[in-house]
Amino acid sequence: MTMKLPSPPGLPLVGHGLSIPVDRPVAYLLRLARAWGPIFRIDFFGREMTFVSGLDLVSELCDESRFRKNVHDDLVNLRELGGDGLFTAYNDEPNWRKAHDILLPSFSLGAMRGYHERMKQVARGLLAKWERAGDTPVDVAADMTRLTLDTIGLCGFDYDFASFESDEPHPFVEALVRALAYAQAKATFVPGLGFLYARRTARYKADLAYMSELVDELIRRRRATGDRRTDDLLGRMLNSADPLDDLNVRHQVITFLVAGHETTSGALSFALYNLAKHPAALARAQEEVDALWGDSEPDPGFGDVGKLRYIRQVIMESLRLFPTAPAFAVEPLADTVIGGRYEVRKGETLMVLTSQLHRDPAWGDNVELFDPERFAPEREDARPVHAFKAFGSGERACIGRQFALHEATLVLALLVHRFRLVDHDDYQLAIKETLTLKPDGFTLRVAPRTPAPRRAATQDVDTGAPRGTVATGTAITVLHGSTMGTCAGIAHDLAGQGRAYGFGATVASLDQAKGGLPATGEPVVIVTASYNGRPTDDAGAFVEWLTGLEPGSLDGVRYALLGVGDRNWSATYQRIPTLVDDRLRAAGAVPLVERGVADVSGDFAGAVDRWAGGLWRRLLEEYGGAEPDDEGRPMHSVEEVADWRSEAYGVLPMRVLAAEDLAPLGRPKLHLRLALPDGVAYRTGDHFALLPQNPPHLVEAAAVRFGLDLDRTVRIRASRHTRLPVDEPLTIRRLLTEVLDLRGPATPEQVAVLAEHTSCPHQRRALAAGEHGGRGVIDLLAEYAACDLPFARYLDLATMLRPRTYSVSSSALAEPGTVDLMVSPLADGIASAYLAATREGDVLHARVLPGPEPYRLLEDESAPAILVAAGTGLAPFRGVILDRLHRGASGTLLCYFGCDDPDVDYLHRAELEAAESAGVVSMRPAFSKAPVDGVHFVQDRILRESAEVWQALSDGARVYVCGDGRHMAPGVRAAFVGVHRAATGGDAERGEAWLEGLIASGRYVEDVWSGPEAT
Repeated sequence: MTMKLPSPPGLPLVGHGLSIPVDRPVAYLLRLARAWGPIFRIDFFGREMTFVSGLDLVSELCDESRFRKNVHDDLVNLRELGGDGLFTAYNDEPNWRKAHDILLPSFSLGAMRGYHERMKQVARGLLAKWERAGDTPVDVAADMTRLTLDTIGLCGFDYDFASFESDEPHPFVEALVRALAYAQAKATFVPGLGFLYARRTARYKADLAYMSELVDELIRRRRATGDRRTDDLLGRMLNSADPLDDLNVRHQVITFLVAGHETTSGALSFALYNLAKHPAALARAQEEVDALWGDSEPDPGFGDVGKLRYIRQVIMESLRLFPTAPAFAVEPLADTVIGGRYEVRKGETLMVLTSQLHRDPAWGDNVELFDPERFAPEREDARPVHAFKAFGSGERACIGRQFALHEATLVLALLVHRFRLVDHDDYQLAIKETLTLKPDGFTLRVAPRTPAPRRAATQDVDTGAPRGTVATGTAITVLHGSTMGTCAGIAHDLAGQGRAYGFGATVASLDQAKGGLPATGEPVVIVTASYNGRPTDDAGAFVEWLTGLEPGSLDGVRYALLGVGDRNWSATYQRIPTLVDDRLRAAGAVPLVERGVADVSGDFAGAVDRWAGGLWRRLLEEYGGAEPDDEGRPMHSVEEVADWRSEAYGVLPMRVLAAEDLAPLGRPKLHLRLALPDGVAYRTGDHFALLPQNPPHLVEAAAVRFGLDLDRTVRIRASRHTRLPVDEPLTIRRLLTEVLDLRGPATPEQVAVLAEHTSCPHQRRALAAGEHGGRGVIDLLAEYAACDLPFARYLDLATMLRPRTYSVSSSALAEPGTVDLMVSPLADGIASAYLAATREGDVLHARVLPGPEPYRLLEDESAPAILVAAGTGLAPFRGVILDRLHRGASGTLLCYFGCDDPDVDYLHRAELEAAESAGVVSMRPAFSKAPVDGVHFVQDRILRESAEVWQALSDGARVYVCGDGRHMAPGVRAAFVGVHRAATGGDAERGEAWLEGLIASGRYVEDVWSGPEAT
């Protein structure tokens, strides 16, 4: 039997609308929750809202098969600010999924390592400010806001707000705070009386305009530099294979600037409040950091943050008591009943009061007491998974959760290590609500801690790795389940360790092992994670196969399993590793060691090392041979250190195996084959990021212009953040060849600085007023001899060389250890000139990047597909065709390919025609300079064969277009509109709407570029 929802008494017509305080709505709702229980409903001027805080009910609402995120009124009010950004997008808006998939790798473990140094740099600015404070109290919330804004600005968008250089908040922060307060207050505005709020609304509109313009300028600056890197959030959004449009990029940037600093600054402020009010907890936190860093000035490494377990517990307990995002909303997918008795309607807003949920009896007695031990691992494991929701729930929970916790843990540890926290004014907590929560008016007096109370402790870490034994050549298979590369990286590391011990180690994905595991006693090592509670991209088929096995199917298999996960995602933590372990045992496989558990939000590296040490000790006990003989071994050894390029861009040295011109009679088309380093793999359709070098003649010209000795070794120092390799000994030759972009077009800002340093009035005016045709700073310095720009000032202006991205043109199935590239050299391109000069045996620095996810669907040979390319746009499709040839596939695959002449630049012609003869592909070439039957371009042939194309589309074919985005891609779109018109008799408008539908559904995919030459 269903029941009416509890509801406090309200007034006629207005309900509870006049009862909710504008500045304290959360506090009011929490009072109602305490009085009316785990679920209640209120009426706001005729609009009903349901609030839920009981654990059992919230657990139901977290079932994503029944409920999804609800964009409630407060979020609707924020859509003027965040649009279809990740936080405020409606569930059916395509940009949410697209942006989520593009940005998710930005929060992988590898990406977090890249952010660490910048986080540390900003934290040092905070430490310096507090050092200067002396006896003057510091405004905690204001300084935490400065810190977190600068951190997300630098890490996400390479933009320095320089907040610690001013005593006043950055104007962006002031505008943001007003905008959030307005959005919160608007929810309580009396309907029909908008004129009463006209002044506030005008101020709000002005704040929106200011923030939008700041972000648009940030985007324009990045585009103006020609920067194509994807190592931060902005780069991923602008430079992915299928980038976001600029308006959505603006929405995402604003979303991250808001969410990336507002909530984290509140979490840090509450954590400092709790430590200041609880001396025992503060002493425990100081004991932890002192044991790790002693009384020295710490330079925390990335791995240090995972060792700060108690500091992390302090932050989590502070978020339990004061979740800075105090509520989240869901809606039913259909009319349903919750709690067995409460009817709720499809689409109805069900608001989860996180603050009250965090005080559910599941948390034990004294729920108002600050107790970081609640987040000790064993107590977390024993607690219901939906009891803690500080970061939201499900697929639309906070994507930057790990970023925020890493930053907060690092900063809080540095603060309690450096300072005594003095509650000088006996502060009584007052909470400021602006959609998020922060302590209001909270100040501390801070004093540097002296070395005496710091108990330095040296920690000897014993990973248990065996020494002095070698294996006897036993084969070992290392399998990984990995979506963002972390588990794959660990698998390759383990394989390398195994080879060092004498094992014959091979690495593969779990899916590649589907169908059978070695039952001959050879050990199998598995490293896997969950992805939103599901198998990773390369493990789904294996898990499906494994779950269908009968008992005894894997008798004789011996395995070891390491599960990787993030304990913060408690609902799905270790779900797939646990499932794989259970199913292996059920099928008869025998574990060599207990399943390892590595938490990326904890001491991740330590956990992996300890488990690996135990694994090798166990394996060598069983398979080990004799002790190695040290006699005759060299006394010295050579240790390889990471190149700065590897640290900055993740690139690795790769040797060129072949370099040739595919079209010696026409416009050059380069074919390069490179050997992948050990441990590096790729998938067909992936991208290849290459870090170029400046040509020698340009390097020499720059050295002559500045009067530099190319063989002189220098070290760059910097007083502010820079992307240049600071404190790295480099010759001037390496600096000019490998680091600085000497050819990039000069920006207006750079030209203005050149003019300032030009003594000749005539040349100064010419510099300032002229159009410089895309020439670089070095070219302008050569032309304007009166410009006396010091080299140090040039370094301030200079941009760094960035990796250029190309599509891999080889098959990962046929050639897993090498990658092929097809490149059209551009007359003025640095990367083109660099590659054109490349010869067999040269070493290039590059990395593999994931290709467009829709291209993965081409692995399904049963699904028909239409490929459209011109020139070197053929690259990814060659890999697809060779993949299918390797598998002996024969599904429908039409490949339209445009070039100049069949005897001049039909790239890889013999290879493709052989694949066609084998029934793998139907090649449909078009020759612009040797047309057949009036067909010059691929769009002409598509229209000529419209009936066949329409039939393939009717059979479910997907279309993939790769090549020139300025001419070919629009022409191909127009051709497909023509195909629709020919088949249906419709007009152009209906055809364009049909094509937009294909694009929205993922059945028409473009991977195009807009350079000056497409073929």
